[in-house]
Amino acid sequence: MRKTSIYLLGSGIKGTLHFTVETVQALRACQRVFVLHSDQSVIESVREHCAEVEDLAPLYTGQTVRDDVYHEISRRLVESALDSAPVAFLVHGHPLFLVSATEYTLDLAEHHDLRVSVLPAVSSFDTLLCDLRIDYGYGVQIFDTTTLLKAGWAPNPQVPLLLFQLASTLNRSVISGDPDQDVLRPLIDLLAPLYGADHRVQVVWSSAHILEASSITELPLRDLATTDLELWRRPTLYVPAKD
Repeated sequence: MRKTSIYLLGSGIKGTLHFTVETVQALRACQRVFVLHSDQSVIESVREHCAEVEDLAPLYTGQTVRDDVYHEISRRLVESALDSAPVAFLVHGHPLFLVSATEYTLDLAEHHDLRVSVLPAVSSFDTLLCDLRIDYGYGVQIFDTTTLLKAGWAPNPQVPLLLFQLASTLNRSVISGDPDQDVLRPLIDLLAPLYGADHRVQVVWSSAHILEASSITELPLRDLATTDLELWRRPTLYVPAKD
């Protein structure tokens, strides 16, 4: 069996508190680790396990389209792996839960016949189980908001719904600051005929630190675009099933 050339890793949601033993072992085995994470304490922790660590945040400077950054990340990973494997890419959450750069890396690595190992990590899907205290293992719908809107899919109102990446709704650009709430109007237009404009929904943000509480804002569906939801925090929308 070929040795692993690239590890795709996740820090979990609460930074180093969610680091798994398996993830730490992978970091220690790598020649170089590329990190895309807003928490500097996570980056410093990675440096304790690998001597060569690159913070990828500067790649966003001067860029306007997020996908361009993600393709550049995949290119750097593969080039580095071809030069001195193994290398790793560590992101917030789970490495294969709504992380385009890892998807591109898998494709590019296959083209170069490199073996990639993806390790499990805590994702926002997991923490939402705790925040909402709902066992949606019995049935739940999950969508990226932009994909749902562009595809014109109609969710089943009889099944609970989770909508991720509200902040980047219908927006391919690099986002800095707090997005305008008005970006959620197309979502209201899609969901209101199915659930009713007065249907109660919850905007959930999972805590990223041990001393920080998660937050849940409940409101009518109609008010999504007019309520300050702090989209910069990257919350998730939970839409309970219609009675």
